[in-house]
Amino acid sequence: MSLDNIVEQINFSPLLPNDIQMQTIYNFSLRQETKVNRSSIYFNAKLHNSIIRVKQFFYDWAFPFIYADTNLIKQGKPFIIQNRVGFIGIDYKNNKALSYSVGFTTVEISVFEGDATDDELIEYLANLMVINLDLSQKSFATVSYTARYDQGKWGEDEVTRVKWFKPEIINLKNTFSETLLDYKLDSVGIGKETNEVQLLYRQKENLTDGCWISIAPLTLEQDLPKTLGRNIGTRQKWRFRLLKIPYENRKIEVYYGVQETKYPARWFWFSFDNKIIQCHIRSSVNETSSLVREILIKILFSWLV
Repeated sequence: MSLDNIVEQINFSPLLPNDIQMQTIYNFSLRQETKVNRSSIYFNAKLHNSIIRVKQFFYDWAFPFIYADTNLIKQGKPFIIQNRVGFIGIDYKNNKALSYSVGFTTVEISVFEGDATDDELIEYLANLMVINLDLSQKSFATVSYTARYDQGKWGEDEVTRVKWFKPEIINLKNTFSETLLDYKLDSVGIGKETNEVQLLYRQKENLTDGCWISIAPLTLEQDLPKTLGRNIGTRQKWRFRLLKIPYENRKIEVYYGVQETKYPARWFWFSFDNKIIQCHIRSSVNETSSLVREILIKILFSWLV
């Protein structure tokens, strides 16, 4: 199958083997996108002392474009390729595995047979070639399967609760910022049945680091992390603390979580004027606590929420 034929059938920018790697791959499989199927790519490859399985897809059915360790059952060890954070650890089948993203493309590699070192897996991933990166420069609203077909992977979720638009289609003037530091507003979700707004920002340069913000009615409050302390969680370990931010004649209580790893994801939520505000920021090589401060300032003092 030609490269042109491959990219026409999927909604992400694949990372494909280079000429040398191509000699050791087999069982290449492509699932074409249809109205009932998301697209994906699979193939096996032989390394020195192991066989690996490579899977690629657009992870778009939860917090849009956020998770950096999609296939790991416990918190992995971070690694960096091209200023993007990936994680290596153990997957759901108890195999050594890693997860990494470029733009909208999530790559999951697992050791199917034998033994591969962390360095071998990371080197193999680093040598894959990104094809059709232009697709990742389009908006989530334009290329996401879930956004376009309004079909969640497991029924109702954050993504299908709203209808997605490119920012230029709707009037956001004097409401929400087009940029937050070096993140640009990518897509906007408007609640179908409730007065909810979701904002998806992406880091301008690597197109992979993301920031998801939800401003929703109190009726949508569910499963929010009201526990405080360290090492909360298994798949991802977090430390949560309570911030009390002065606002007019009162203090806003903000639950703020930082992932327990070298390059942490961040998550916060609080109630404000009968709304629940949530924000999830992807793991990044850049220090993102400044982004948290910027968002809190915008919400409390600038945005009309």
